[in-house]
Amino acid sequence: MLRLCLRGRITAPEITAFVAAHNDAIDSLAGGDYKVWCDLRELEPLDPECALVFEQAKRYSQSRPNFRGSSVLVSSSTIGLQHRLTSIRSGVMNTELISDDESALREHLRAVYRRSG
Repeated sequence: MLRLCLRGRITAPEITAFVAAHNDAIDSLAGGDYKVWCDLRELEPLDPECALVFEQAKRYSQSRPNFRGSSVLVSSSTIGLQHRLTSIRSGVMNTELISDDESALREHLRAVYRRSG
């Protein structure tokens, strides 16, 4: 399980560093299966540039054959909508759940299993 937590207002350099750390963490799994738990409850809306950079992290997961699915915990409908759009554009939406309901997110991670190829 790759656990992510973003809080507050994120700058372009910060989101760029986050994406690099995200991708490095995935690479360190050496092909082992993984799912993502992303806590965005305290995140402020991303500016358009940062949203595009964040989308790169989702695209990276989508491109990996060992990615199995993700859950995104939000407390704001604005954040939920923003991340739904980046998930659709990056191709992960069919294996991702975005919600404020932690139990639904946990159940989603138990059940989801994206098959590559």
